[in-house]
Amino acid sequence: MTIEEIMNRIKAIKGDYVNGMITSDEMVEHLEDIVHDVEGNDGMSWSDDDNWEGSFEAVDFTQLEVN
Repeated sequence: MTIEEIMNRIKAIKGDYVNGMITSDEMVEHLEDIVHDVEGNDGMSWSDDDNWEGSFEAVDFTQLEVN
């Protein structure tokens, strides 16, 4: 997301709020969405999990039996 895109989204949110189209709670939600988009995640931080996703790649499901 570019700085211009971020600024345009913030201006649109501000305009909607000023014009009474959204509540303050909705404005906060929209701003949080921008923060999540800029961070590139949904707000969850996996950086402290010692590369947990690597363990999924090492699992051999070829012998898995589903009943």
